[in-house]
Parts: sequence; structure tokens; C-alpha cells
Amino acid sequence: MPMRRLIVTLLCGLMLAPTAFAASRAAGDGVLELRAVYGTVVVGSTAQPAKGALWGQMDKGVIKVTDPVVGDGQVYVSGYESRTVNPDLPNVVVYSGKDLHFRVTGGKYKLFFRGSGLDFTAVGVGTALLNGDDSAIDTGDYARNGGKWFNVPVTPTVITFGDQPTQ
Repeated sequence: MPMRRLIVTLLCGLMLAPTAFAASRAAGDGVLELRAVYGTVVVGSTAQPAKGALWGQMDKGVIKVTDPVVGDGQVYVSGYESRTVNPDLPNVVVYSGKDLHFRVTGGKYKLFFRGSGLDFTAVGVGTALLNGDDSAIDTGDYARNGGKWFNVPVTPTVITFGDQPTQ
């Protein structure tokens, strides 16, 4: 089963890589990729949501989706074991489980991930807080704009992708 999953993931990557590369050529857009991350990742913030498209999967964990502008894009999550919506915060949904798959199809968003085996590609503009699990043997890797891969740090580190808006 793990070999089959690897093959499917690689095939999807081969099909999506040209799309991500082409999208990264749009004015102002950048690319952020994560590979086998163990720890916590927050894409976007309440004050400055990320904007663009994102897709990926996580072996096990929690995803908290905040949609600050309802209707400007869609967030899809599948494979979850539980889904929780707070009636006081209807634009915030928390998913948890194993083998979670997700995609954001445009618009502004904030995503919080905590877990293991997180892989994703984001195309657009935003920030990401990376905080690898210091008890993990390997915290995973990240790359920006098709560049070199780096280890995910075990201290909270903010990175940017795409041309950041001026304040």
C-alpha cells in the first residue's frame, strides 16, 4: 500500500508540476512546496490571509480552515474522520483524521496544519509559519519558487512566497 501511494503521489506531482510552474509565472505569484513535514504549519494570518491555490495531503493530523471572504474561492477537504464547525464562527472549520486530502481553488484563506506527513504546493501570495516537531527524526522540507529544498526548522520561522502587498 505505501508503494502504491508513493506512485500515485508521484504521478499527481508530475501532472500538477507544469500547472504550478505556469501559475508561478503569473505576475506577483510565487510557489511554496512542503514535503513530508512533521509539525505545525500556518499558511496566511488573520491580518494577512494567503491568496491563490493550494493542494496536498497529510498522513495524519488536524486542519483548521479559515475562509475570511466567503465565496471568493473554495476549500475542499476529504478523508477526514471528524469535521467541526463552531456556530459562532461559521467561516472556520476544523478537520481531523488520517490520509486527509485538501485543495483551495482561489481566493483568500488561512490554513492551520498540525500533524505528520504533510505535503502541499501553494501558488499565489502569502506567508507561512513553519515549526517542525523537535521530536521527529526528520521534520521534512520546504522550497520556494522552484528553488533549493531546506529542512523545516524546529523553531517557529515565517517565510514568504510571491510578491507581498505593500502596507
